[in-house]
Amino acid sequence: MKKAMFRNFFLVLSFSLLFACSEAAMGESGEAESVILPSTAEFISSLGSGWNLGNTFDACSYSDRENKGNSTETSWGMPVTTKEMIQAVRAQGFKTIRIPVSWHNHIKSQKNKVYTVDSSWIKRVKTVVDWSLEAGLRVIINIHHDNLSEAQMNTCYGFCVSQNPNTKILSKNYLNSVWSQVAKEFKNYDERLIFEVLNEPRCVGTGYEWYGQGKNISDANKTICEYEKVCLQAIRAAGGKNASRYVMIPTYAANPDLTDNWSLPDDSAGRLIVSVHAYTPYEFCMSEDSEKTFTKNYEGAVSWLFDSLWNKFTSKGMVVVIGEMSASDKGNLDERVKWTNSYVSKARSAKIPVILWDNMVTYPSGEKGERHGYFNRRDLTWFYPELVEFAKE
Repeated sequence: MKKAMFRNFFLVLSFSLLFACSEAAMGESGEAESVILPSTAEFISSLGSGWNLGNTFDACSYSDRENKGNSTETSWGMPVTTKEMIQAVRAQGFKTIRIPVSWHNHIKSQKNKVYTVDSSWIKRVKTVVDWSLEAGLRVIINIHHDNLSEAQMNTCYGFCVSQNPNTKILSKNYLNSVWSQVAKEFKNYDERLIFEVLNEPRCVGTGYEWYGQGKNISDANKTICEYEKVCLQAIRAAGGKNASRYVMIPTYAANPDLTDNWSLPDDSAGRLIVSVHAYTPYEFCMSEDSEKTFTKNYEGAVSWLFDSLWNKFTSKGMVVVIGEMSASDKGNLDERVKWTNSYVSKARSAKIPVILWDNMVTYPSGEKGERHGYFNRRDLTWFYPELVEFAKE
């Protein structure tokens, strides 16, 4: 999820995994070593409830190609991330942390087909990953806000979902470069670290950026599949435990309804995750503050969401993870508690882990649909403890 300009239509994330057996991965020496990963069911269960370090490493700008340095971590109003923050998230009961990362403001140079990521930015991300693993959390890192419009490709680094052959070449080179470097940096990390190849890949700046039908989405998904194949190949080729790492793969805008002409890339490891975001129902969770009451109809929409995920994914052997969920703070705490209880209980019945989006914005600050603040990182307290009690169960 982005700042206001990237306000979400409700999206969902799903995940397809195969095999619960031991596999060979390449060790640092290049020798094949035995890597036994948990079974799919055990692995999904280990994710538990999760929390997003939102508006932090994903903070970005689209002004130019200058390397912005590590100061972007706080450029969207967040304090510098500390080890104590991560420990407080774990102490609340969360088992997984998603660390969205934007990379396009941290390219030191571009030569031929190679985009070189600032090593200090990778090091800073790695520090927070290490704190998270030390705290006992599973960790997800990704490419987050690097998805550009055609016009932005002329002035910024990144990728663009486009049918333009030259744009596609540039995009593939960018994605291959970033994931090759990131995966190499983390190649010796075990299965507790998950890679999410893209965030909400879509045709930025178009009339169908968030939702559409027909040829536009079909063509876009074909391009997205090409990009995701490039990302996955870069990860698998980076060596070490990347050979069998769990990798998350989204459909168009991470929306499971927009799957025309989309499919998972081939993967011998069989550990592919389809990312889904579900701010459901949208009217209650994201729209203006006139929709403050969690009505029976809205509860029905939540039920419909999980029925839909079962019918489309789980019943077909795919495991689902909701990587972003939240209801905006409209000064309606009691109703948000009802929503949270309904949503989480249905997710648990469906055996679907949920990861709470947190941008530290609360009522009455910010835009009405973008108040997704839960953890006060400045004093290590929770704004509304009632809303995060579910993490302890």
